[in-house]
Amino acid sequence: MTDATDYSTPAQVHRIAEDFRRRRTRMLVAFACVEAPVLVGAIVVVYVLKLVDPQFGMWLVVGVAVISGMALSALILGQIRAEQRAIREVGGTPFPSSSGPTF
Repeated sequence: MTDATDYSTPAQVHRIAEDFRRRRTRMLVAFACVEAPVLVGAIVVVYVLKLVDPQFGMWLVVGVAVISGMALSALILGQIRAEQRAIREVGGTPFPSSSGPTF
């Protein structure tokens, strides 16, 4: 754990990484809380209320899932870029070197 008054580059990078980890967790929970009712609603409309033909409704549910997956990917990538930018601004390296193999 780094001290809040430590302004060295590794300490700042650690604080930035922790902050973005918390933000990402909050975003994922919020996204799940919104996406679950949307998918359940689509399933109810198609298979319970039968307002849409089930053959077409299946594609409706798949479409909702694909669009939400793309939106989630865009949100995650945006946060990763923002984290990398913030780390670069304090003089750190976004991806620390590792001793393991690179594939």
